[in-house]
Amino acid sequence: MANSDFNVSFKGLDDLYKAFNVAGAQAPDHVAIAMKKTLSEASDRSKRLARVDTGYMRNNVIADPVKKNKNSVVGTYTSRADYSSYNEYGTYKMSAQPFMRPGAIAATPFFYQAVNDELNKVVF
Repeated sequence: MANSDFNVSFKGLDDLYKAFNVAGAQAPDHVAIAMKKTLSEASDRSKRLARVDTGYMRNNVIADPVKKNKNSVVGTYTSRADYSSYNEYGTYKMSAQPFMRPGAIAATPFFYQAVNDELNKVVF
């Protein structure tokens, strides 16, 4: 019968663990950068999709400052025109022309890629 003993050794694990510890401490900052980029992408997309009469609604799609703490990163963007929801959802007299939801949906894959890119800067 053949001998089935084998050995596996990993070199450099200490360096890898150190990199992950540093990355873990810096992760919220880098995710916040990715969130800021994503909010910009989402608000730009929403502005392109918004109905335009006077331009007030389009010009008031604004990304709020990113909020972060140790465990979370929160980003929001809003349309500050009072009548934005009527355009987004429609009324009985006006058809809906969504612009905020499609902007957020389109920015989702952008966010995943931005987070990946930012964290790769720290780990690798």
